[in-house]
Amino acid sequence: MTIQEKIGLLPEKPGCYLYLNAQNKIIYVGKAKNLKRRVSNYFTAVLNIKTTKLVREIVDVQFIVTNNEKEALLLEENLIKKNRPRFNVLLNDDKHYPYIVITDEKDPEYLYTRDYNKKYKKSFGPLPDGSSAGKILKILQLLYPLRRCKGNLGKPCLYYHIDQCSGACFKEVSPDYYKGIIKHVSDFFGGKSNEVKEMLLHKIERAANNLQFEEAGRIKGILDNLDLALFKQDVENENYGDIDIFNYAITDHKICFTVLFYLNGKLSFKDSTIFDFDDQDIGDLFKSFVVQIYSRNILPKEIILPDEIEAEDLKLLYENKVKTAPKKYQALLNLARKNAEETLRVNLLENGSYSNKQQKILQDLQTLLHLPTFPYHIEMFDVANIYNEFVTGAMVVYKNGYPSRNDFRKYNINIEHQDDFHRMQDMIYRRYQKMLMAKSPRPDLIIMDGGKIQVHAAVSQLELLGLDIPVIGLIKNSHHKTERLLNYDGTEVEFKNNLELFNFMANIQERVHSFAISQFRKRKEKGIFTTTLDGIKGLGPKTMANLIQGFASLDALKQAPIAEITKIVKQEAIAIAIHEILNKDDK
Repeated sequence: MTIQEKIGLLPEKPGCYLYLNAQNKIIYVGKAKNLKRRVSNYFTAVLNIKTTKLVREIVDVQFIVTNNEKEALLLEENLIKKNRPRFNVLLNDDKHYPYIVITDEKDPEYLYTRDYNKKYKKSFGPLPDGSSAGKILKILQLLYPLRRCKGNLGKPCLYYHIDQCSGACFKEVSPDYYKGIIKHVSDFFGGKSNEVKEMLLHKIERAANNLQFEEAGRIKGILDNLDLALFKQDVENENYGDIDIFNYAITDHKICFTVLFYLNGKLSFKDSTIFDFDDQDIGDLFKSFVVQIYSRNILPKEIILPDEIEAEDLKLLYENKVKTAPKKYQALLNLARKNAEETLRVNLLENGSYSNKQQKILQDLQTLLHLPTFPYHIEMFDVANIYNEFVTGAMVVYKNGYPSRNDFRKYNINIEHQDDFHRMQDMIYRRYQKMLMAKSPRPDLIIMDGGKIQVHAAVSQLELLGLDIPVIGLIKNSHHKTERLLNYDGTEVEFKNNLELFNFMANIQERVHSFAISQFRKRKEKGIFTTTLDGIKGLGPKTMANLIQGFASLDALKQAPIAEITKIVKQEAIAIAIHEILNKDDK
């Protein structure tokens, strides 16, 4: 069936459409009120530059019908996140903003995180990167203590002795105490900082009276930085409240989206992101960008967009939060646009053109290695072990130049042959046999951490599976630093003169190595747990797994009181047996 025949069968209903290329990869995901009408326009209307590039690669179209536009918008975001299509606007996996949160537990604690989640009791942010957020966290821990230890230690922890823990370490803490603390913290982020200043001044005076001059100086430093931590600015307007302002600028085949985050009327954070642009529909790009932002971050009281954006579907998704260019916020919309324009100008000065850095790096890689396809999907492999124990393989995946963490995989390698060649063969065969069975998209490039041995191991298994995927190796020098590439045709390639490409490849190599080591350590720790505690009656695999998850190391388990162990194993007799085995040498 031809593309035109498939389009003719599309329903006139809302939903998402997916375009696939000759390699059966999803290269674009879109949504539509009317699937048939929207997809037909791609192949019958006068096409712009970007659409022409896209249509040239389309060999198949798939669709998913939804009940309404709101469902289509949510589905589009999930499909983009899952498949990372080359022709969509894509936020990289690190687009998580800083937050300070209070956990939803009987005895809550503060956390500094970039992974916003509705599971937390309270979330405050996004906050400025770096030291300001750290200063805020120190202020809260100093003035409004929550739990700072594991709790239920049977004795006061170190933080309790310096008035920075609620006391959950050794006593029952009233829920009313935590309610009061949470109210104070909410007021603090709501702009009521006078109470905080008075409390800090009181602590300075008390420390000085006790001749604790070093402590007094430390607290004075916190007080001096309080205005910075609270986003002090020359221009403020308390009427703004908690709002996010979106705008954009376009030039030279690039588009920049800028978001200004306001907390309690003060600008707390600014973020700008540049994407390729070749006359796509601005509304579609804008809405996709907004949805991706809020799939990972907190919703404000209001979301302000420029008036040229038709945002009815966003209003359906975020109800009454979305506003298009109200007069009250016109100055802020102009400010956001100026920031977008300035970001593009600086990008031009730094790069000589408004280039997408990751796209350029991947294009340079394709040119350098004479790859048959653009290396959009890259997979790299490494192995970690010590003395041939707990041999662990690791694979990291990059899509469009960014790590795709959900696709990372580890491999427990338990084979007779104790050498890198056979270990790599085992991992490669398992990876791509599963890929074939699942009919998953194949990578454009495979990278091995090593030279001829590792590359040959991979190629031998790909040939066995009937797969033709370029495989290269990253070769290190005697100082264990990346030095050159072993291309898939067997030639060695120097690439240090392209610093950005060199750093990109070295970063992938470092990431897969770190991932392999971390997975090896987890496996080793699990093995030590199992070996040490093996034979304890009633301690089965599930309870063992809970112990490993509950304690960072065997030493941490050794130091834990019996009551804390009992919480996990559920039976005090088993907890006593564990405690006695781990502490028998101390008697």
